[in-house]
Amino acid sequence: MISDRLSHLQSEVKGYYDQLACQETAKRLTEDAQKVRLQQGIDKLKKELGSVERDYWERWRAEIRGLTIPEADAEIVASQLVGEVEFLEIEPAVQSNAALMKVLQEIKAELSKPGIPAAGKLKAAIPLLPGLISYEMELDTEGLLRRVFPTFCNFADKLKK
Repeated sequence: MISDRLSHLQSEVKGYYDQLACQETAKRLTEDAQKVRLQQGIDKLKKELGSVERDYWERWRAEIRGLTIPEADAEIVASQLVGEVEFLEIEPAVQSNAALMKVLQEIKAELSKPGIPAAGKLKAAIPLLPGLISYEMELDTEGLLRRVFPTFCNFADKLKK
């Protein structure tokens, strides 16, 4: 099924990766004076490897285009896939989507409350133990600023008018 050229390219790619691993190990273990020479060799190997890998993947692409699968084999593979998909547990994803929708509905309800503009609300969560415990708080930022800095807010209101 795989052509001789493709298997030859595959063995060449493996050979380049083996050489690259040896060169990188040698560089790590050698003196500083030799590291520059070894890095130049590594760079040259990477360039050659890139060229061979490109040829390898182009050859794969060409072979896949010409690939035909007999109907009987396709039916066997399809039935095995259906059997495997039936065992997948899809329910947690559906539950998490339902939980996400519930949170989004709560956010929408909070933002549409009358009296406090959405721009004046702040909800923050501080993780105490990440993934387990977090402290959540909600602030009316506009009301907080008016209580803490009344003079500044009065001055800002006068400038708006």
